[in-house]
Order: sequence, then C-alpha cells, then structure tokens
Amino acid sequence: MKDQSRAFFCLALLTVCVLLAAGCTTPRMGDTHNTTIVIQDYNQWAAQQNASSAQVKTSLAQLGSTLDAYNRDTAGSSPDPATLRGDVAADQQAIGQWGAAIQALQSATGTFSSDTSALEFGSDGETPHLAGLLAQEMKIYTIQMGNAQQHFVDYTQDMSTYLSVDDPDYRDDAMRTAAMDAKAQAISSLDQSDLTLSNITATAQLLQQRQ
Repeated sequence: MKDQSRAFFCLALLTVCVLLAAGCTTPRMGDTHNTTIVIQDYNQWAAQQNASSAQVKTSLAQLGSTLDAYNRDTAGSSPDPATLRGDVAADQQAIGQWGAAIQALQSATGTFSSDTSALEFGSDGETPHLAGLLAQEMKIYTIQMGNAQQHFVDYTQDMSTYLSVDDPDYRDDAMRTAAMDAKAQAISSLDQSDLTLSNITATAQLLQQRQ
C-alpha cells in the first residue's frame, strides 16, 4: 500500500513539473507581463505622436499665416507677388518638416506592431486582439496623416505655380482652384485622423484595464 501511495505521489509530482516547464500553471502572470509590454510600447508611440502633432500644428500655423497674407494682398490695391512667393516657399519647408515627423511616426508604428505581434499569450485571447487592433488603428492614423501632408504638398505646389505670374489678371485660375481643392482634401484627411486617434485612445484604455 505504501508503494502504491509513493508511486501515485511521484506521478503527481512529475505531472506538476511538466506543467511548470510548459508554463501552464501561471498563464495570468505571463499575460499580465505581456500586457504591460504592450502598454509600454503604446506609450512610446504616443510620445512620438505628440511630437508629430506639435510639428503639424507648427506647419498649419505657417500655412494659415500665408493664406491670411494672400487674402490681404489680393484685397489690396498693390499686390506683392514676390513676398507671397516667399511665404509659399516657407510653407513648403514647413510641410517638408511635417513629412519628416510622419516618417518618424511610421517607424514607431512599425516598432509597436513587430514588438507586440511577437508576444505570446496563454489563456487571455482579448489582449492580443486589442493589441492587433491598436496596431491596425495606428497604421490607419499614419496613413491619414501622410495623406493630409501630401495634399498640402499639392496645395503649396499649385499655389506656387499660380503665383509665378506677377500680374494677377494673367494668372491661371485653374491652379488656384486646384490648390483650394487640395487644401479641402487635406483638411478632410485631418478630420479622419482625429477620429482614428480617438479610437486609438479608447483601445489603449481597454488594454490598460487588463494590466
């Protein structure tokens, strides 16, 4: 009888050791740790997004200043096309800096996606779903911001072509119209990105609750 008890105890001990080796007895501990990693990576992405947003704000302020100057100039009796062309050149430089910020954000998005997709979760199926959703929303956001930047590139190029003629009476109004259309598309892309950013924040909050 003692031998049977000893054999049963050894078998039970062996089973526990196998489970421990496979990590099956502590799925929540590992899942919680991986969720923390996801949140940390998100915080790094959010820091880059904040830096990008600051640059976008600066670029939009520059564009707004030039548009105000253009409106004042066209309403006046003695337009100064040379000054306006200089303003548009400053716009193009600001838009270029915006593009660099978007590239940095795209890199941060790629890092989040690759880091989190490599994590393994045991019993928790919701966290990897949320992490994947967050990565997808980040990609959509960077695409929308990139689209807005490209539309503003088109806008400044069209305005530059339009202002290349000194006499307003001989300018190609089709270029001015194209510039305004590009500007409207840029604003639409920015509006879409605002909605996506709200979704990103909401998804991140759900992940935070799972820590």
